[in-house]
Amino acid sequence: MLRQPKLTKKLVFILACSFFLSCSNKDKNEISTYIGGQIINPKMDYVLLSHHDKKIDTITLNNSGAFDFQCENLQTNLYIIKHGELQYIFIEPGDSIMFRLNTVGFDESLAFSGRGAEKNNFLMNLFLQNEEEDKRLPELYKLNPKPFEKEIFHVKKALLRELDEFIISEKPSESFIHIALANINYNYYSRKELYLSSKKTANDHKDTQYPENFFTYRDSIELNDNTLKNYYTYYQFINRYLDNLAYHGHTKKEPTFNKISYWHQTQKLKLIDSLITNKQLHDNLLQNTVKRYLVHADDPKKEHDLVALYKKLDHNKAHQNEVEKYAHNTAKINAGKLIPNLALITTNSEITSIQKINTSKTVFFFCNSESVKHYKEIHVRVADLKNKYPEYTFIGINTGSDLEAWKKTVISSGYNPSQEYLLKNSSTAKNALFINSANKAMIVDKGGIILEGNSNLFNQNFESLLLGHLNKK
Repeated sequence: MLRQPKLTKKLVFILACSFFLSCSNKDKNEISTYIGGQIINPKMDYVLLSHHDKKIDTITLNNSGAFDFQCENLQTNLYIIKHGELQYIFIEPGDSIMFRLNTVGFDESLAFSGRGAEKNNFLMNLFLQNEEEDKRLPELYKLNPKPFEKEIFHVKKALLRELDEFIISEKPSESFIHIALANINYNYYSRKELYLSSKKTANDHKDTQYPENFFTYRDSIELNDNTLKNYYTYYQFINRYLDNLAYHGHTKKEPTFNKISYWHQTQKLKLIDSLITNKQLHDNLLQNTVKRYLVHADDPKKEHDLVALYKKLDHNKAHQNEVEKYAHNTAKINAGKLIPNLALITTNSEITSIQKINTSKTVFFFCNSESVKHYKEIHVRVADLKNKYPEYTFIGINTGSDLEAWKKTVISSGYNPSQEYLLKNSSTAKNALFINSANKAMIVDKGGIILEGNSNLFNQNFESLLLGHLNKK
């Protein structure tokens, strides 16, 4: 029996394989595939259906928020339904999949039904169970390698047992089995890579004695699996694996393990180019690696040099143009720059500005009250930080557009109205502040000088940054 954990993730990453064929060139032997559903509280009047980077169709919602799409020649694959947020769906020819979701409380509301739903529901539950397990990792990192491996292998074994039961009862295709196994295995491998990274970050990896077979999985991994190239779990594992490999290539230049440093990212770009032969995976990894560096960088020369190296290794002109624009935008929020003086709206509907309310060392955090669960989670995190670091003022900035709904949320949740604001012009502000993450935070000194332009409120080193800036005179 499959467990039914509570849905907690905005993005449900469900895999697929093979390649996409368009909905044209119909003939009498083609099999129809149907996708439909209903969006409660829609944010726009359409949904987008796509495969990888290719848009298949724009599907209009009717007055009740319902939509439907029928296509021939839709092959076994991973497809994306986008309506503000993304939903990945595994589809095989002849499937007739329906799903219903509420954009308020997106994750809790999502449900699949129809022919093909059992595969998606299984993979969804598999993903969510892995997600729940990942919450234990900070505590598991404290264990020695042998008990750590025992803990995570216990989870892997339980998931493999669930997959066996599903295969017996549902008799899914080989494509599905390949996907499900990859989900289980690459999550398991990722946890080992993360364990190693945690030891390097703590600078105690040299004293750690690993069991002889702890890393033997590395001998059998496929770094260029075309069927998995866009699968989140696979992609995430490769990133973590390459981070650990990159460290060994720059220890003479920089002995500490710092995944966002110039030397680390330089070595990682070179590894991607030498090890990843799948063009799409290669280009995406290169692009995301250089972007990751740029959002944290504050040295113009190193930024220029890393972008130059990236352009030598990448052959996608559109990606190169995007990275150059990205570098231009991130430079605006480098440490030492004055924070853009953007207009804000108070809970009393008055207009003020960021620099006006920045009267002490401040942490600006960004969230959207329309994403109910995340909005609560980020305020719980902030409440904890406020208690630990009273020297800082914590200011919440809402990136949504519904003024009245936001004000009601602030009041009903009991948040301090004097520390909650709404962006007056959200699109302009998101570009100026480079709000590229749901957990983004900025640490700003009194007077508006940026200390940290692009931090993650939930990152394990965020408190170290807060302490570091308090200790600087």
